[in-house]
Amino acid sequence: MKRLKSALALVLALMMVLALGGCTLNSGTNWIAKSGDTTLPAGLYILNLSNNYSYAVSVLQQMYAEDAASVDTGDVWKNSLDGKALNDWITDETKDSIKDYFAVLNQFNELGFTFDEADEALITQEVENYWSQGKDSYEETGVSKDSIRLQVESRYRSRKIFDSIYGKGGEKEVSDAELKSYYAENYQHIQYVSISIKDLEGDDLQKRKDLANEMITRARAGEDFVSLLKETERTLSLESGTAEADLPTREDDYFDYTISASSESYYPAAMVTAAKEMATDEMRVVTTDEALILIKKLDPMADEKNFEENRESILSAAKNDEFLEAVSQWGESLEITFNNSAVKRYAAKKMLG
Repeated sequence: MKRLKSALALVLALMMVLALGGCTLNSGTNWIAKSGDTTLPAGLYILNLSNNYSYAVSVLQQMYAEDAASVDTGDVWKNSLDGKALNDWITDETKDSIKDYFAVLNQFNELGFTFDEADEALITQEVENYWSQGKDSYEETGVSKDSIRLQVESRYRSRKIFDSIYGKGGEKEVSDAELKSYYAENYQHIQYVSISIKDLEGDDLQKRKDLANEMITRARAGEDFVSLLKETERTLSLESGTAEADLPTREDDYFDYTISASSESYYPAAMVTAAKEMATDEMRVVTTDEALILIKKLDPMADEKNFEENRESILSAAKNDEFLEAVSQWGESLEITFNNSAVKRYAAKKMLG
């Protein structure tokens, strides 16, 4: 199972650490691992422990949505992932995160990379932002500002190495044509509006169905889809009692959305499935238990500016798994010693249970 590796991962870790129980470090457990001349503090392990716990919970939530009986909701620690007890899974993933830290650091140094003044300034600002959000809580749980800096620096190192491989002029440079092909196949560009039918029945439910059918029929007859979405929203707002003067004014791109693999969970599953199946310019009414969704699929390359603005994140999505595999391979050649006393002391169940 792939670990979360992104700016979001760090944000989750820094948020989750606020929920950890208080923990005072002592000289025997204030470090977590050593490799070569580098010794890492336990605080870095705690950050990654939080990150992997957050990810584990998100996986369990997805499992529950697919099959409620597969997840023990009474005691999260009775669940398992990849055939391992949850506590053991989180421990193994967190140790792997530490191995990855050493692997990235070693590769960064071998390539002769350094941080310039701009990098240092960005890193410092990011660390200060996180630290100012919860200094007391971090210190209470054994996470120092230095530990946060190590985490942020590692992400910046990863990005520099990643770009040197897949970016412009890299050894495995991804061409614009290849990236655009990936973008078109894996990102769903849509316009939509949702008509709520939650708790409706009888004439009230039929009225909403008639509205959806009218709008999709008019759209297929050639009327502008966005104008129809605005009209639909206006009709629903007036029905709910909103005064004419209080109706919102929408820009045409208000109804534009881009769905990626990382954002699918924020949208109704039936709508995501439909978007993947639909052809460009196709329009449908997607029905869920709670809504009727008017949706149109757009040409992903119709807005080239959007592609260029998001090129970095698209490249990351396209090559992230391959890069993570490379990081794991780099780590296999390193000698890494874990402080088992610290690993036991900062067990996930003990810290987060």
